[in-house]
Amino acid sequence: MLKLIKQRLVWGLVLMTAVGGWLSNSQTAQAASSKADEVKAAYVMDAKTGQVVYAQNADQQLPIASLSKLMTLYLVERAIERGQIKWTDTVPIQKNVRKMATSATLSVMPMPAKENFTVKELFAATLVGSSNSGAIALGEYVAGSNAKFIKLMNQQAAHWHLDASFISASGLDNTDLTNYNLKLKGTSEQGQNLVSARAVTIIAQHLINDYPEVIDVANQRSVKIHKYTVPTSVEILKGEKSYDPRVPVDGLKTGYTNQAGACLVATYQQNGRRMIATTLGGAWQFTANNNLRLMLKTTERYQSVVPKEINYQIPGTTTKVRLVTKRNTTMWANSKQPLTQTKIALWPLHRTEPNYVAANTAVLKVRLTDPLSGTTQEVVYRTPEALTMLGPLQWATTPAKRTVTTPTGAYAFAK
Repeated sequence: MLKLIKQRLVWGLVLMTAVGGWLSNSQTAQAASSKADEVKAAYVMDAKTGQVVYAQNADQQLPIASLSKLMTLYLVERAIERGQIKWTDTVPIQKNVRKMATSATLSVMPMPAKENFTVKELFAATLVGSSNSGAIALGEYVAGSNAKFIKLMNQQAAHWHLDASFISASGLDNTDLTNYNLKLKGTSEQGQNLVSARAVTIIAQHLINDYPEVIDVANQRSVKIHKYTVPTSVEILKGEKSYDPRVPVDGLKTGYTNQAGACLVATYQQNGRRMIATTLGGAWQFTANNNLRLMLKTTERYQSVVPKEINYQIPGTTTKVRLVTKRNTTMWANSKQPLTQTKIALWPLHRTEPNYVAANTAVLKVRLTDPLSGTTQEVVYRTPEALTMLGPLQWATTPAKRTVTTPTGAYAFAK
């Protein structure tokens, strides 16, 4: 197990009057906090820009349990958008799926044969309550069969270049699916969906960006479907028992099996930005994700990190030139572990002869590296107009000169 939050947060210390008692309880609290913060993988992303704010073991394929339903729900939304199905359609439900709905451990809502359910109803039951039978029924309706829908899931994952392998629309593994004749042919007895933290976060990103109304559905403590009240599985929503007002969330999806452990994709706002935080393989359902978001709330700021215009000093000279990029670069930066900047000269400076630089010539590349996520972003600076750089004897005293443009707008490029 990797430690999700190693250095910043220690929770639950209780002030005791006796020194010995304080030490004993302090050690117990720290041990509990450490266990609660353990996860197998984590990934935090700005949903709009895709910037990765935090990454831990992000690319290892792991069991994700009911987080799999995010892909199922995305494909349902896409089918509706394409006119293949409608929200008001009645969904045919096979006998084996209705049978699963009677299970006390695998179901959140019965589906008796005499009752019909619409796409909209099953969508809500699947997203809010994590209905396994709802997810499977929706998948079969979209694609025509369980096997064909799982093929769609894997095709979509491949289209997005994700580290993902699906064998189930619900996230249940084969130890449960076999009992309902839903084990995909060719898969192992212990088979299960295996998806990386990065991949499941990207799935969630597509879902909420392409279909933002999903957040409104997810941000409900329960949904009423016929006479059944389906409670949310995301028990950190406002009003729920595990809600933390310091780091409020408005969705999105939980997952748990014995093999997967506690999994969570949380959606929330920070600095006015839509964020997604994923944790996989936790010991406790919500604590690690909450503490990760709290850590980032106190250390991450969305801010300008490099300006649109700079005065760049040519290496080895005292000469400066004005360079520009398309826009101010604004991104998340950590106050404790700031972005590192690496400057890379792109323009081949001639030291023994004059240099003629055309307008819009790339001169400098600034590489920004985030130590928390390991991700990089590059900003290229260019000349806003053509310049003449004189020879080495003049560099110490002579500034760069603008080259007069010809009527055709043609410039001499640096050799």
